[in-house]
Amino acid sequence: MTFSLLSIALLAGSAAAKQCTNFTVPVTISARTGVFGNSATIDTSLDATTFTQNMTRQGQNYTELAFTGFRTTEGTYNISATYCVPSFSNASGIHAVQLLTHGIGFDKSYWDLPYSNYNYSYTDNALSHGYATLAYDRLSIGESSHALNSTAARDTFQSFLEVQALRQLTLMLRNGSMPNVNHAGFSRIIHVGHSFGSAQTYSLVALYPTISDGIVLTGFSMNASFVGYFAAGANFQLANLNQPLRFGGPNVIQGVNYLTQAYGLTDFYAGVQLIPNASVPYANGYVTNANVGALQYLFFLPPYFDMGILYYAEQTKQPVTQGELFTLGSLPMMNNFAGPVLVMTGDGDLPYCGGNCTATGTSLPSIPAGVKMNFPNASAFEAYIQPRTGHGLVFGYNATAGFDYVASWLSKHNLTATG
Repeated sequence: MTFSLLSIALLAGSAAAKQCTNFTVPVTISARTGVFGNSATIDTSLDATTFTQNMTRQGQNYTELAFTGFRTTEGTYNISATYCVPSFSNASGIHAVQLLTHGIGFDKSYWDLPYSNYNYSYTDNALSHGYATLAYDRLSIGESSHALNSTAARDTFQSFLEVQALRQLTLMLRNGSMPNVNHAGFSRIIHVGHSFGSAQTYSLVALYPTISDGIVLTGFSMNASFVGYFAAGANFQLANLNQPLRFGGPNVIQGVNYLTQAYGLTDFYAGVQLIPNASVPYANGYVTNANVGALQYLFFLPPYFDMGILYYAEQTKQPVTQGELFTLGSLPMMNNFAGPVLVMTGDGDLPYCGGNCTATGTSLPSIPAGVKMNFPNASAFEAYIQPRTGHGLVFGYNATAGFDYVASWLSKHNLTATG
């Protein structure tokens, strides 16, 4: 198996000194994916608007209406990953790794935000408790393999295929075959997800109940009643037109530069890097939230965040494929996973709580508490509601309190890093 090493860096300026390795690993996977031939592909921003109207219209299941059948998708895809260990530790003595799956709107950097000297870094917190971490760009996002056209973005790059990529990463960590990870194989693998990443973690252990030693589902519930709020609030736009200098590819970037010069805007943009180092082109079929106001509505709870991190999140956001939106809710109701389960959701979570996780209308203490019914065999279950927090749990002022809660819960259930 081959891989391309991107960088090895010792980050001593963050809250917890760490050694991280960025690399790309190929995975050969196969999955049954849905064909949604009764839905137009998304090739303009108005196509995105029409798609959202169809997906959010009451009285119809547009996923069902658009579905025309299944097909087998198989191939070898590249996954971009970052492996971190505490710089002060003997990596071979670490027995537990946290495998981190980000959600819609972000890439693997969600777990290790450099904003404010890494004060919002989940990775740093995990390392401070002795864990190794592996964060990765979900298949189709960031520096991992992308859909090359809008049809592939609709009918190939879906949750079903991405779960198989997550499985392969897990197996490599377990058996010691992960490229550039100097470890014979971890005896404890803890899967941590956010939002769509939590849904994929849920699906993984539903399909393979013994593959994980414990799961942490953040920004999650099994109540899909409010997902339409998320889709409508995003006001989805075609990604390569919404942020053309990041997502547009060389032709779009050349066009923007031409217009800048033609209309005499060169002086206006003086000193500004018009082509960011982080630019990654996306084909049609990828959509993103319209603007920073939409991002706040989706992920943040006013006034409990630093305004600077909101703008940072907008500047570094990532898109989502049409196929991922079609398969967002494709979760089995019963999950036979028998390990410990923690659900941690912000009290103001939009897509999974409608902005108020404790307004249940039932005897349940919170909407995420209902997930317990989906895990009848779990050795332990807890639903924790993080106060003063929206859907993006790493963005609030009290993010580190949530990180500490996860670490304490893992220790309580014998999922420590060593020993």
